[in-house]
Amino acid sequence: MFRARRAGPLLLAALAAAGCRQAATADEPDGGTTEDAGALLCTIQPPTVCPDPMPHWPDVQPIFQQRCDQCHNGLPGGPWPLVQYQHVADWYDVVRAMLLDCSMPPPDAGVPMTDEERTAILTWLLCGFPE
Repeated sequence: MFRARRAGPLLLAALAAAGCRQAATADEPDGGTTEDAGALLCTIQPPTVCPDPMPHWPDVQPIFQQRCDQCHNGLPGGPWPLVQYQHVADWYDVVRAMLLDCSMPPPDAGVPMTDEERTAILTWLLCGFPE
């Protein structure tokens, strides 16, 4: 759908930060940015070829369930849902960008995503995100 494309950069940044980031504490005068900056160093290489057989939604859905549904569950006040196939398909370009820069899941959300999981989702997206 077009709604991800109409969202401005500030809205996307707000959505990315919504719900799951922990607040800074008195012990972290910089709000944890030094620690987070190291955690956001991202070396994932996007896939360039769709494998045969290509992955389908049931192949990546467990990754979304384990790593994303904690925050992207569709509850009021939270970020957009990533629970069902259509949710992810509607936001595929944003999901792809945030996987490539390792901004999602946020380092402080407590649900780290492995490079293999990122690559699996990125491969599925490259293949046209077949259902």
